[in-house]
Amino acid sequence: MKKMVLLLTIISLSVLLSQLVAFADDHVFEQYLLDVDCANKAITDDGTNFKTNLTKHTVACLKKPSCMASGYGVIIRNIKTGRYNFYKFDEKGDELAIKLLETTKKTDNMKIKVRGTVDQEMIIKVTSIEEK
Repeated sequence: MKKMVLLLTIISLSVLLSQLVAFADDHVFEQYLLDVDCANKAITDDGTNFKTNLTKHTVACLKKPSCMASGYGVIIRNIKTGRYNFYKFDEKGDELAIKLLETTKKTDNMKIKVRGTVDQEMIIKVTSIEEK
């Protein structure tokens, strides 16, 4: 019995480590930009239910001082569980997101392409952001 528990523990740790190593590689995510403040709410400040219709989250909301101060990130759906997880950007990513918001012509539907690596705390170390 102890050998079985040890074997299952080793297998579980191997799977976990392989997932962490996979996130250490450079990834590209095409998702909608979301601020941390609104990501922590069921309904965003502009009235958008981000879990059902993130395309309607407005650029004006993303530019609000409280939203800007909270930082930015993207929501990524876990294919295995079906759950949505928020991945926050690092400081460089926040700076790049603000620059993008300053130059966009969009009023909502802020889909972006983010390149970077994801650490164990679900923070994306952003190398680039572009508008989609």
